[in-house]
Amino acid sequence: MDLMTYLLGSATGGGGFKPYAAGNKVYGGGRSAPNIGPVDPLGYRERDAKTVAQRNALLSRLKAQQSGNFFSSNWLRGQK
Repeated sequence: MDLMTYLLGSATGGGGFKPYAAGNKVYGGGRSAPNIGPVDPLGYRERDAKTVAQRNALLSRLKAQQSGNFFSSNWLRGQK
């Protein structure tokens, strides 16, 4: 690999992005920060709903274990 290929980053597939380079990074559209712009709250709602469902499943399994009810569907279903 020659020096120019290394500097351009095309050999590593980085597209010229060097994570340890000095100076400001430039992201798509000329932005200087990756998280500036409109945010879709739907992703947050999906993430929170999944977290609540996992928490409720874990708590129901724990409740079945603590009561000694090892043949209940909550205990037998197991963790995923």
